[in-house]
Amino acid sequence: MTVENMAKVCHISQSYFSRLFSKEMGQSFSNYISKLKIKWAKDILEESDMSISQISDELGFNEPGYFIKIFKKYEGMTPSVYRKYYKNI
Repeated sequence: MTVENMAKVCHISQSYFSRLFSKEMGQSFSNYISKLKIKWAKDILEESDMSISQISDELGFNEPGYFIKIFKKYEGMTPSVYRKYYKNI
C-alpha cells in the first residue's frame, strides 16, 4: 500500500492525498502504515512461532534489520524481546 496507489484509488494527486490524510488522521500516511504494520507484527509475534525474518517479509519490509529498527522505534524493544516478554506473561 503506497501513497501513489491510494491517490490513484481516490482519483487525486499524491500530494493532495498526503495533505488530506495528514489533516484527517493527524499523521503522515507512511507513519500510519508503519504503526499498522507494527500492530500486525505484535499479533504475529504473540500468536505464532514465525521467525523475525519471516514476519518482516510477510509485512513487506525490505530488510529484517529495518523491521527490527522500526519495531524498536514504536515499541521500545526488539521483536525478539517483545515475544519473550509476551510469552512470559
